[in-house]
Amino acid sequence: MHEKRKQLLISIFILISLLSACIKSMANKPASSNYFFVGMDEEFELKKDQRVGLLRTGFEIEIRRFFNQPCPPNVKCVWSGIGIEFEYRYNGQVKRGINLVKAFGYKISIIKSDYESYAVLKIMQDKDQ
Repeated sequence: MHEKRKQLLISIFILISLLSACIKSMANKPASSNYFFVGMDEEFELKKDQRVGLLRTGFEIEIRRFFNQPCPPNVKCVWSGIGIEFEYRYNGQVKRGINLVKAFGYKISIIKSDYESYAVLKIMQDKDQ
């Protein structure tokens, strides 16, 4: 009986280890092509109409639209014509704006973008709040 209990405990430990590894792996990979999770301070690529959730927070980001109509040379423009329209969700609230990089206590850094199909982003705590 003691040997069976020992085997059972080993099996449970292995199962928990496998589940933990699986959950950790799922957190870094898209659950679908349109929704996935990332961790704080982690760089990730986001495309139009994809949504990303920040692990264990309820905070989500979606790219709604890209703007890529740069100001022509030798013309004075009010706006550069390059930008990203973001939508943020948190606890049932929604904020939306072009190049809006602070929302709900989080700051989003645009690391890189072609302003046509993708942006590489990073979510951080907003220290100013």
